[in-house]
This record gives sequence, C-alpha cells and structure tokens, in this order.
Amino acid sequence: MKSFPYKKSLGLILASVFVIQTAGADPFTGKAYQTGNFIFCGKEIPKNFSYLIEKKSADGQWKAIAELKAPTSEAACNAAIQQLPTTVAAITRVEPSLIAFIWKKIQKSTVIDSLYAYSTDPRYQFVAGTAWFDDRINVAGSYNYRISRLNQSGSKELVREEIIKFPAEKWNATTTPVRFKLNQKSIDISYEIMDRENTLGLRLFRSPYLQKSFVQIPARLLYTSQEGKMVAVLSDDNVTKGLTYSYVALPVDGLGNPGKSSDTLNIYFVPKQADVGLVTNLTVTPDPGKGGNLISWKFNKGTNANTIELFRSTAYNGSYQHVASLNPNQTNYFDQSNILPAITYFYYITINNGIGNSLPSARVPAILEGKRKNVIPPQDLRATRTGNLITLTFRRVGANIRGYYVYRGDGYVSPLSQLPRMLLSTDSLLSYKDTLPLSVNSSVYSYTVASVNTSYNISPMSNRASVSFSGGRLQVPEKVNARLLNDAILISWSDVSELNPAITGYELHRRTIYNDKLEEPDRLVATIGIMNNSFTDKTVVAGRSYTYSVRSIGADSLDTSSMSLPSTILYEGESLLSPGDVTAIPADKKIILTWSLPVDDELSSVQIYRATENGQPILIKEADKKSEGFEDTSAEKGILYYYFIVLKYNNGRTSSPTDAVSAKW
Repeated sequence: MKSFPYKKSLGLILASVFVIQTAGADPFTGKAYQTGNFIFCGKEIPKNFSYLIEKKSADGQWKAIAELKAPTSEAACNAAIQQLPTTVAAITRVEPSLIAFIWKKIQKSTVIDSLYAYSTDPRYQFVAGTAWFDDRINVAGSYNYRISRLNQSGSKELVREEIIKFPAEKWNATTTPVRFKLNQKSIDISYEIMDRENTLGLRLFRSPYLQKSFVQIPARLLYTSQEGKMVAVLSDDNVTKGLTYSYVALPVDGLGNPGKSSDTLNIYFVPKQADVGLVTNLTVTPDPGKGGNLISWKFNKGTNANTIELFRSTAYNGSYQHVASLNPNQTNYFDQSNILPAITYFYYITINNGIGNSLPSARVPAILEGKRKNVIPPQDLRATRTGNLITLTFRRVGANIRGYYVYRGDGYVSPLSQLPRMLLSTDSLLSYKDTLPLSVNSSVYSYTVASVNTSYNISPMSNRASVSFSGGRLQVPEKVNARLLNDAILISWSDVSELNPAITGYELHRRTIYNDKLEEPDRLVATIGIMNNSFTDKTVVAGRSYTYSVRSIGADSLDTSSMSLPSTILYEGESLLSPGDVTAIPADKKIILTWSLPVDDELSSVQIYRATENGQPILIKEADKKSEGFEDTSAEKGILYYYFIVLKYNNGRTSSPTDAVSAKW
C-alpha cells in the first residue's frame, strides 16, 4: 500500500455507488434533491392509518398529492424500490437480501427505528411508507407541504406543515484519498469518508494523466474501517500497464445530492514498483543544538532518478506530508521546519523517475530532545455544574503547552486522583467536561489542573475548584394522600429531606379527568419549600377527578427525583340547586311551561327536556339563565308530553333534573 501527499483539488467520481450505513444522523425531515423534494412524514409506520400529503398551490389552496400506507408484502417493498426517482435510483443497488430484511423488520414493528441503520436512509423510509418523493420539480422556490394522519375512524389529525426550498443548498461533504495499492491487473484506492453520518455513497471518475477528461467508471468496492477511519476501498479493474491515471471521488447523500470532489490522485500503473528503484539505509539523527533532524539515505537505481521525495508524519500510520523534492545525487537533508521537541516524527522517501514513484522506504522515527521547564500552573480554574455534568474552565499560561491533566477529589481537601482523559489543546481559554457518578447521597467534588509542555514536563497543580452535587438520585416522596378539605383538596406526603440534605423542596403535579376524558394533562401545580410536606389546592372545580404526584428537587433545577405513586380523588363540590315550582299548562296549539330560578351567580343557562310516553327525553331548548318560562309550540294536538328542567352552571356543571310534569292540548 502507498501513502502520499495531496496538493491540488479536483472532482473525482465513482461510478459504482456503495452504501455506508451509519447511526447518529438525524435526517427525519424534508430536503430537496436534484429533481424534486423529499418529504418525511413521521417515524410511525402507517399500518392502521395512512399519511396524507398535501401541497399548497400558487393560489394558496391545499391539494392532496399522495396518501401513504405501509407495504403489505415483500413484493410491495421491491416495487417501491423500483419506483424511486431516477436520480435516487442511480445510486441504489437492488439487493434482494436487503429488501427481505427490510420487509421482515416492517412486519414486526410499528416504527422505522426497527430498521436499525436503514431507518435514516430516505430510500427505505419511502419503502416503509413514512416518506415520499415529490419528483420532477424544475422551478426554484419554497414549497409548502402539509402532512396529516388519516385514522380508520375517518378522523384527520395534522402532523405538521413543512417548507422545503428547492434546489437544495450545496453540500460540503468531502472524501480524502489515504492510500493506494497496485495489483497485477488492478488498482485499489482507499478513500476516507469525512461526513460519516450523511454520506451514503461515492462515485468514481478517471482520466488519462494530464488530459483532464474525467468519465465515470465502474469500480468494485469494499468499505471497511482502517486504523479507526471509515474507508472505502475501490478497485479499478480496467487498467493498462505502463499508463498513468488520474482519479477523483465525489461523495453523495441518500438523495443523490453531490458533495465536494476529492483531491486528484495520479497513479502510474506498474505492478513491480521495484523496477523504479529501491531505497536502502535510511537513517534519521536528531540534533537538539540545531533544533532539527538529519535524514540520510542510499538507493539502488533501477532506472534513471529525477527527484528524491521526502515525507514526514507524527504517527507511523498517519497522514504523511511532503517535506521536500531533492536532487537525485543528494544523500542527506536537514529538516528543521516546524520541528517540536519531545514529538516522534516518522520519515520515508521514494524515488521518482518522472513517470512514477518507487516503493516507499522503511519508516524511520526520531525524537528531538526537549529542555523547556514548566513551572507555572493553569490559572483561573472555575467549575460549574448542570445535573451531573461538570464543566471546568481555565486559562493557559505559557507558549509551549500542549495538554493538561485533570484531577478530581471527593471533598474539599481530600486526596486527588487523575482523570483518565488528557485534554490536548493549544487554546488560550480551555474547557473540560466531567460526568459525576450517580448516587442517593450528596457529595462535594473538587478539581485541579496541571499543564504538560512540549518537553513533556508537568506543571504544579492549579488552585482547587469545588462543586456540590445531590447525587442525581434524590429520594422519591412516599405516602402521597389527597383528601377533601372544605372547598379545596389537601395533598400530603412523607418528608424525605432528612434522607438527603441536598433536597431543597418538592414539585406537585396534577392531572384532571372530566366525564371520563382527559381535561388537563399532567402539569406542575406548585413548588413547595423544604419546610412543608403538604399543599392545599384551592383551584379545583366540582365534578372533576384529580390525580396528584410529587417529586423532590435539589438546588439545581435539573436535580429531581422520579415521580411518586399517584393519589386520585373525586371533587364533587357542593350540590347544585334545581329550579322550583315547575308547571305545564295546555293552551291553544301550545303548552306553556313556567318555573322559578334559584339565586346563584354561577348559573349559565336553563335546559328544557321533553319526552312522550315510553320515549326518550330530548333537549328542546337551552334558554337564557334568567328565563322562567317557555312556550312549546312544537307540541302536537292530543299527545301527552312530559317535561323536566336542568340548570347548567359554569365549568360545565349541571343540576339534577326536576320531577317531570305533563300536559297535552
């Protein structure tokens, strides 16, 4: 395998497209692609409902453009893949085994998260019925979409509205060539994927050397991890010995949107590179007095040498940078460009004959001795806490600091232990985050910091910075009890503040049910200080069922316990007055009703009900709250009617119905 430097940038494209499945991206939203807009409806797979997609026209009217349902068979999944837009289908390789896997997961779940890494891929969101392609858009602008849920009952629920701008903004994802390998009949090129979360494919282009006539080529691929990096290994099988080729790669996302092209890679295809020349006896000698490294070498010439190419890196398998192009008669070079003490540098050289490079030499390390002292610790250490996350901030002192060790102790003056993660940075203002262990007991933690310079000398420790922490697992209040108290509800619970001194109070939450329906979801009713473990709720309304739960809180608003077990109570309130003196008097072609009203400011209306013999009562009139009479002109002659009155009060409360009175004309 070869490593090399890169200078010029040019677009390279890969004809065969491979898919890199990653987790961590969050593409659950709409986005434009080359020929249209992609609309994401929701994570729930539409099995017992359907998604309705509407699009706003130029005159402001909503027009239905698609209704989505989950596939009902593996064949339906395969058909959806075949219906992808042309630009998306061009980067999609149809694999029966993958389609079978997707169908199996859709059968067993109601959300696309079950598709694992494929849940974030627009193509398989489309297969699952949770997304759609509005293709063949050719006018730039902002497009309004409305996504609704159509239930089996016929009801329609709005999910959301979304505006998508077409065309899409330019995607700046890149890919970097990291090495290549010459085989007997092919060339393998490894590209590092820089945007792993959004890059779902690559395209490869090739041109004869110096002609810049790049065309897309088919290429075998293997994607894998090399030295901790996501790498795509592309194989060009159509190569000719003795020719030099230029390659460029272009990343694409799941919708076919292109990123930025890679650097141009020029490769001279010669299966036996030893024919170019062989480097021997490479040595590197550090010179602290001059502040650099002396590199010396010898080589056996297989052909005429044009230049000696020198490369350097700070890691054996890292990215090597080109240092110099040297005369072929030169046998040594002194490197003092940006050389730091106590850093390991690795060198190798190759021989260039004007057509290609030789095999690289062995990689030889060297360390320049450092003599800088480190006597001043970091300054202005501060510690802040959010939940169990600690943020340390401090200031760098000195120009040759390369990193920092952080120490933590349990208590203000307790012994300190070094945290395992070293902070490497050359910034003047620094930040370090630490996660505290969760516990049911409160604690005090203190921190200090020491710097490490380029000579690997460690400074004294800085001043201490301390924080207090409740432990993150505050005790849950028990024995929550709600009972009636006059016109209010008294809620009490066990006092758990004695179990943890970090507890500063309680939060009381309430949920309301009226007529067997949720009237008010769970919400915070009150925050109670640590001196009380009860609360009187005077905001209750008669006829409601209230459910209360309590949790303890610490000094930090994010420090809360779990919710207690709930306590539910029905608040009936005082009985409501009914009207009196109800009469029904027959008259000519009507029946006259009269009644007397109680004096109550909460009265909102009068409801009049009528029924026939063995019939169901119906509401025939809802009169004004001051009405004390009504003429029923809809009564028919000769029919005996029964009447009763119900008074309606504020907040939807109603009185008991009066005794029925009867009449006929």
